[in-house]
Amino acid sequence: MMLAFLAVLMFSLVNGAWLLCRLQSRHHSAWAGLGQPSITLKSGAAPRLALVKYIWSLRFRELDDLLLSISCWMAIAAEFSLVVLFLLLVLGAV
Repeated sequence: MMLAFLAVLMFSLVNGAWLLCRLQSRHHSAWAGLGQPSITLKSGAAPRLALVKYIWSLRFRELDDLLLSISCWMAIAAEFSLVVLFLLLVLGAV
């Protein structure tokens, strides 16, 4: 179970980095509107939280970018999976 959690976490980090690069390079105004979030949090936590809200509110669909949409849907799935796997680890269910 721990390996599954770590694998999903690693995927989530790589996907998140790609997503940020895609937003910054192809949808600069949307990226800037979120406060210029970065993978390193150099711009603070607020832009990163704005990005999470942006993804979970499904506003990324407004950009009509298939690859970005796939990445955002994968981010949602990964975050949900991380919560479930974490709970299973903590509760010792598996």
